[in-house]
Amino acid sequence: MNEQEDFIVAKPYTPTEEEKKAIAELETKGIVPKDWNSKKKGIVSFKNNLRDDMYDKQNKRCAYCRIHVPKACDPMQREHIVYKNDHPQWTFLPENLCVSCFWCNDWKGTTEVLTDPQTVDYPKASEGFKIIHPLYDRYSEHIELIGDVLYRGKTDKGIFTIETCHLYRVDLAEERVDMKMLADNKGSIIAELIGLTKLSDSYVDDREKFNKIVTGIVEKYKKGQAKAESAQ
Repeated sequence: MNEQEDFIVAKPYTPTEEEKKAIAELETKGIVPKDWNSKKKGIVSFKNNLRDDMYDKQNKRCAYCRIHVPKACDPMQREHIVYKNDHPQWTFLPENLCVSCFWCNDWKGTTEVLTDPQTVDYPKASEGFKIIHPLYDRYSEHIELIGDVLYRGKTDKGIFTIETCHLYRVDLAEERVDMKMLADNKGSIIAELIGLTKLSDSYVDDREKFNKIVTGIVEKYKKGQAKAESAQ
Protein backbone atom coordinates (compact mmCIF):
# COMPACT_ATOMS: atom_id res chain seq x y z
CA MET A 1 0.00 0.00 0.00
CA ASN A 2 1.53 3.32 -1.05
CA GLU A 3 1.30 6.73 0.61
CA GLN A 4 -1.31 7.94 -1.86
CA GLU A 5 -3.66 5.18 -0.70
CA ASP A 6 -2.83 5.39 2.99
CA PHE A 7 -4.09 8.93 3.55
CA ILE A 8 -5.87 10.61 6.44
CA VAL A 9 -7.77 13.77 5.48
CA ALA A 10 -6.42 16.48 7.77
CA LYS A 11 -9.37 18.84 7.48
CA PRO A 12 -12.94 18.50 6.18
CA TYR A 13 -14.37 20.87 3.58
CA THR A 14 -14.92 24.46 4.77
CA PRO A 15 -18.17 25.90 3.36
CA THR A 16 -18.25 29.41 1.92
CA GLU A 17 -20.28 32.12 3.68
CA GLU A 18 -23.04 31.78 1.10
CA GLU A 19 -23.14 28.02 1.66
CA LYS A 20 -23.20 28.41 5.45
CA LYS A 21 -26.15 30.79 5.13
CA ALA A 22 -28.08 28.38 2.89
CA ILE A 23 -27.49 25.50 5.31
CA ALA A 24 -28.46 27.67 8.30
CA GLU A 25 -31.77 28.54 6.60
CA LEU A 26 -32.57 24.85 6.28
CA GLU A 27 -31.54 24.23 9.90
CA THR A 28 -34.03 26.78 11.20
CA LYS A 29 -36.92 24.60 10.07
CA GLY A 30 -35.17 21.33 10.87
CA ILE A 31 -33.16 19.50 8.20
CA VAL A 32 -34.81 16.52 6.52
CA PRO A 33 -33.11 14.09 4.07
CA LYS A 34 -34.78 15.60 0.99
CA ASP A 35 -33.02 18.91 1.72
CA TRP A 36 -29.91 17.31 0.23
CA ASN A 37 -31.57 17.75 -3.17
CA SER A 38 -32.41 21.43 -2.60
CA LYS A 39 -31.90 23.66 -5.63
CA LYS A 40 -30.80 26.59 -3.48
CA LYS A 41 -27.71 28.15 -4.99
CA GLY A 42 -25.75 27.79 -1.77
CA ILE A 43 -26.64 24.10 -1.42
CA VAL A 44 -25.72 23.27 -5.02
CA SER A 45 -22.46 25.15 -4.54
CA PHE A 46 -21.76 23.31 -1.28
CA LYS A 47 -22.20 19.90 -2.88
CA ASN A 48 -20.05 20.69 -5.91
CA ASN A 49 -17.26 22.36 -3.95
CA LEU A 50 -17.25 19.62 -1.32
CA ARG A 51 -16.81 16.91 -3.93
CA ASP A 52 -13.93 18.76 -5.59
CA ASP A 53 -12.27 19.51 -2.25
CA MET A 54 -12.51 15.99 -0.86
CA TYR A 55 -11.52 14.44 -4.19
CA ASP A 56 -8.20 16.27 -3.99
CA LYS A 57 -7.73 15.65 -0.24
CA GLN A 58 -8.37 11.94 -0.74
CA ASN A 59 -5.71 11.83 -3.45
CA LYS A 60 -8.41 11.16 -6.04
CA ARG A 61 -9.23 7.85 -4.36
CA CYS A 62 -12.33 6.25 -2.90
CA ALA A 63 -12.59 6.56 0.89
CA TYR A 64 -13.21 2.82 1.27
CA CYS A 65 -11.43 0.80 -1.45
CA ARG A 66 -8.72 3.43 -2.05
CA ILE A 67 -8.80 2.86 -5.81
CA HIS A 68 -8.03 5.90 -7.97
CA VAL A 69 -11.16 7.10 -9.80
CA PRO A 70 -10.57 9.40 -12.82
CA LYS A 71 -12.69 12.51 -12.46
CA ALA A 72 -13.36 12.87 -16.17
CA CYS A 73 -14.60 9.30 -16.62
CA ASP A 74 -16.61 8.43 -13.51
CA PRO A 75 -17.30 11.27 -11.03
CA MET A 76 -16.98 10.25 -7.38
CA GLN A 77 -20.14 9.88 -5.32
CA ARG A 78 -20.73 12.33 -2.47
CA GLU A 79 -20.84 9.95 0.46
CA HIS A 80 -22.59 10.43 3.80
CA ILE A 81 -20.48 8.33 6.14
CA VAL A 82 -23.40 8.15 8.59
CA TYR A 83 -26.59 7.54 6.59
CA LYS A 84 -28.46 10.82 6.25
CA ASN A 85 -31.96 9.33 6.45
CA ASP A 86 -31.23 7.91 9.90
CA HIS A 87 -29.36 11.01 11.09
CA PRO A 88 -30.63 13.96 9.00
CA GLN A 89 -29.10 16.52 11.39
CA TRP A 90 -25.68 15.63 9.92
CA THR A 91 -26.74 15.87 6.27
CA PHE A 92 -24.54 18.92 5.63
CA LEU A 93 -21.93 18.34 8.31
CA PRO A 94 -18.55 18.41 6.49
CA GLU A 95 -17.07 15.81 8.89
CA ASN A 96 -19.74 13.38 7.74
CA LEU A 97 -19.03 13.83 4.05
CA CYS A 98 -16.38 12.35 1.80
CA VAL A 99 -16.24 10.91 -1.71
CA SER A 100 -16.37 7.26 -2.70
CA CYS A 101 -16.66 5.20 -5.85
CA PHE A 102 -20.13 4.18 -7.00
CA TRP A 103 -19.79 0.53 -5.97
CA CYS A 104 -18.48 1.10 -2.45
CA ASN A 105 -21.24 3.66 -1.92
CA ASP A 106 -23.85 1.28 -3.32
CA TRP A 107 -22.74 -1.73 -1.24
CA LYS A 108 -22.50 0.34 1.94
CA GLY A 109 -26.03 1.60 1.34
CA THR A 110 -27.96 2.27 4.55
CA THR A 111 -25.67 0.30 6.87
CA GLU A 112 -25.38 1.71 10.39
CA VAL A 113 -21.74 2.63 10.97
CA LEU A 114 -21.92 4.36 14.36
CA THR A 115 -20.54 2.51 17.36
CA ASP A 116 -23.41 4.05 19.35
CA PRO A 117 -26.41 4.67 17.06
CA GLN A 118 -28.11 6.64 19.86
CA THR A 119 -25.37 9.25 20.13
CA VAL A 120 -26.55 12.86 19.95
CA ASP A 121 -23.23 14.47 19.07
CA TYR A 122 -21.26 13.55 15.98
CA PRO A 123 -18.22 11.50 17.07
CA LYS A 124 -14.90 13.29 16.78
CA ALA A 125 -12.63 10.24 16.99
CA SER A 126 -12.11 6.83 15.39
CA GLU A 127 -13.76 4.97 18.29
CA GLY A 128 -17.14 6.42 17.30
CA PHE A 129 -17.32 4.46 14.06
CA LYS A 130 -17.40 0.80 13.05
CA ILE A 131 -16.22 1.70 9.54
CA ILE A 132 -12.95 3.31 8.47
CA HIS A 133 -13.41 7.08 8.61
CA PRO A 134 -11.17 9.07 6.21
CA LEU A 135 -10.68 11.87 8.75
CA TYR A 136 -9.89 9.70 11.77
CA ASP A 137 -8.36 6.42 10.62
CA ARG A 138 -5.06 5.37 9.08
CA TYR A 139 -6.13 2.79 6.50
CA SER A 140 -3.08 0.54 6.89
CA GLU A 141 -3.77 0.13 10.61
CA HIS A 142 -7.03 -1.66 9.78
CA ILE A 143 -6.60 -3.19 6.31
CA GLU A 144 -3.63 -4.75 4.55
CA LEU A 145 -3.30 -5.60 0.87
CA ILE A 146 -2.00 -9.11 0.23
CA GLY A 147 0.36 -8.85 -2.72
CA ASP A 148 -1.06 -5.35 -3.27
CA VAL A 149 -4.18 -7.06 -4.66
CA LEU A 150 -6.38 -8.77 -2.04
CA TYR A 151 -7.89 -6.98 0.98
CA ARG A 152 -7.46 -8.48 4.45
CA GLY A 153 -8.83 -6.98 7.66
CA LYS A 154 -6.36 -6.47 10.50
CA THR A 155 -8.93 -5.17 13.00
CA ASP A 156 -12.68 -5.43 13.58
CA LYS A 157 -13.03 -2.05 11.86
CA GLY A 158 -11.06 -3.27 8.86
CA ILE A 159 -13.14 -6.44 8.60
CA PHE A 160 -16.37 -4.42 8.93
CA THR A 161 -15.26 -2.06 6.14
CA ILE A 162 -14.34 -4.95 3.84
CA GLU A 163 -17.65 -6.73 4.43
CA THR A 164 -19.81 -3.59 4.31
CA CYS A 165 -18.29 -2.22 1.09
CA HIS A 166 -17.77 -5.68 -0.43
CA LEU A 167 -14.06 -5.09 -0.92
CA TYR A 168 -13.64 -8.75 -1.85
CA ARG A 169 -15.46 -8.10 -5.16
CA VAL A 170 -13.42 -9.51 -8.01
CA ASP A 171 -13.45 -6.31 -10.07
CA LEU A 172 -11.37 -4.63 -7.34
CA ALA A 173 -8.86 -7.47 -7.45
CA GLU A 174 -8.72 -7.16 -11.25
CA GLU A 175 -8.12 -3.40 -11.02
CA ARG A 176 -5.30 -3.93 -8.54
CA VAL A 177 -3.76 -6.64 -10.75
CA ASP A 178 -3.77 -4.17 -13.66
CA MET A 179 -2.14 -1.53 -11.46
CA LYS A 180 0.48 -4.02 -10.36
CA MET A 181 1.34 -4.96 -13.93
CA LEU A 182 2.32 -1.36 -14.67
CA ALA A 183 5.32 -1.81 -12.39
CA ASP A 184 8.76 -3.07 -13.36
CA ASN A 185 10.14 -6.58 -12.76
CA LYS A 186 7.10 -8.32 -14.22
CA GLY A 187 8.65 -11.78 -13.81
CA SER A 188 8.55 -11.41 -10.03
CA ILE A 189 5.04 -9.94 -10.19
CA ILE A 190 3.78 -12.92 -12.22
CA ALA A 191 5.06 -15.30 -9.56
CA GLU A 192 3.26 -13.29 -6.85
CA LEU A 193 0.00 -13.32 -8.81
CA ILE A 194 0.12 -17.08 -9.26
CA GLY A 195 0.58 -17.37 -5.48
CA LEU A 196 -2.52 -15.24 -4.90
CA THR A 197 -4.72 -17.70 -6.79
CA LYS A 198 -4.16 -20.14 -3.93
CA LEU A 199 -5.62 -17.62 -1.47
CA SER A 200 -8.49 -16.31 -3.54
CA ASP A 201 -11.22 -18.46 -1.94
CA SER A 202 -11.13 -16.28 1.16
CA TYR A 203 -10.58 -12.87 -0.44
CA VAL A 204 -12.61 -12.63 -3.65
CA ASP A 205 -16.26 -13.34 -4.34
CA ASP A 206 -15.57 -15.15 -7.63
CA ARG A 207 -12.45 -17.33 -7.45
CA GLU A 208 -12.97 -18.78 -10.91
CA LYS A 209 -13.10 -15.33 -12.52
CA PHE A 210 -10.08 -14.10 -10.54
CA ASN A 211 -8.01 -17.14 -11.49
CA LYS A 212 -9.03 -16.70 -15.12
CA ILE A 213 -7.81 -13.08 -15.00
CA VAL A 214 -4.45 -14.15 -13.59
CA THR A 215 -4.14 -17.04 -16.06
CA GLY A 216 -4.75 -14.65 -18.95
CA ILE A 217 -2.06 -12.28 -17.72
CA VAL A 218 0.42 -15.14 -17.22
CA GLU A 219 -0.21 -16.46 -20.73
CA LYS A 220 0.16 -13.00 -22.23
CA TYR A 221 3.41 -12.50 -20.33
CA LYS A 222 4.82 -15.86 -21.47
CA LYS A 223 3.93 -15.13 -25.10
CA GLY A 224 5.67 -11.77 -24.82
CA GLN A 225 8.76 -13.40 -23.34
CA ALA A 226 8.84 -16.06 -26.06
CA LYS A 227 8.48 -13.42 -28.79
CA ALA A 228 11.29 -11.35 -27.27
CA GLU A 229 13.58 -14.39 -27.09
CA SER A 230 12.91 -15.46 -30.68
CA ALA A 231 13.71 -11.96 -31.89
CA GLN A 232 17.18 -12.09 -30.32
